[in-house]
Amino acid sequence: MKKLVIVDGSGFLFRAWFAFPPMINALGNNQNVLYGFTRMILKLIDETSADYFIIARDSPVKTKRHELYPDYKGTRPKIDDDFKQQIPQVHKLIEELGIATYQAPGYEADDIIFSFVREYQKKSDLTLEVVSSDKDLKQLLQANVVITDAAKNQTTTLLTFQQEWGFSPEHIVDYLALIGDSADNIKGVAGIGPKGAMTLVQTYGSIENIYDHLGDLSPKLAEKLSVGKEDAFFSKKLIELMQVPQIQGIDLERWQSSKNIEQWEQILLNQYGFSSLQKLLESLKKKYAMPQQLGLF
Repeated sequence: MKKLVIVDGSGFLFRAWFAFPPMINALGNNQNVLYGFTRMILKLIDETSADYFIIARDSPVKTKRHELYPDYKGTRPKIDDDFKQQIPQVHKLIEELGIATYQAPGYEADDIIFSFVREYQKKSDLTLEVVSSDKDLKQLLQANVVITDAAKNQTTTLLTFQQEWGFSPEHIVDYLALIGDSADNIKGVAGIGPKGAMTLVQTYGSIENIYDHLGDLSPKLAEKLSVGKEDAFFSKKLIELMQVPQIQGIDLERWQSSKNIEQWEQILLNQYGFSSLQKLLESLKKKYAMPQQLGLF
């Protein structure tokens, strides 16, 4: 059984920014994101032993959700200039290492992850691991698809999700549409919190079915839902993941994970001076070293 790992690259960038202290090089430039992102990716390659590996990247331009809702993610604080200037450097280094990335104008990393999972999920000889902390991606869970939150070192399977949430993964979108998402400036339904939303989704499943059964609910709850109906459906539209058309038909072999560890050592240790990565690179070398060809006698 082969394994495809798809990483939320945008999430890893922010993790690197907040998790690693400033690292000033000889030129006076901070490299904490560059170093932190690379270290986390190499550690993931080491731990997952992936046959195929993709880093999903956010669109460099406004997304299709911004076209629907100009205030999408409008409450987020401005990105620090120090962080922003390191992003192109990260992309350049990852390209030098030969690690595959994918980006599509107008689409977020989550849409790319969604599209890749949909493209390859039916392959009988493949398991898929999505590495992201985003709850909306949990809708992708199935027998051969797991979600790993690397920050918490926690992997969610179809079974553990159902045990924790009490409904099918596809309905996480309905749950999130009810409670909203302040990080993305998505309203949800005023007065509906996580506990109430969970009960509604456990009982009725989809937003559509919830609104078909308003008469079964208490007058107070039904009133909240009635007032917030437009927000509920619009929130669901924003939260639903989008299919990236360009991904359809891409051969899986394109994402075969290149592990030229000697080249990585040359780049990371000699060119970039990331000497503290040496132990991790040695671990990778032991795992992925090419077997010596036996001589013929």
